Amino acid sequence: MDRNPDDTAEDAPQARLILVEQSGAKHEIPQPSPVSGMIEAERVIQRHGPRLRQVKLVSQYRAIARWKAEELAEAPS
Repeated sequence: MDRNPDDTAEDAPQARLILVEQSGAKHEIPQPSPVSGMIEAERVIQRHGPRLRQVKLVSQYRAIARWKAEELAEAPS
């Protein structure tokens, strides 16, 4: 049976937002799309920037965007 490459499981996230706290604790937040992941990353950085070491947006094992602590400290409020 041939599969259409556009077919995906309805509940499968298209991207994951990975938050790494200063303590090293890691949190993965599923995102419905890379675009919504970028929007959520911006919100998380504004709210929790000083507590985070790194924020990454990953889609199918590939990093789309990454912010490190020194970049988060420079982010406008």
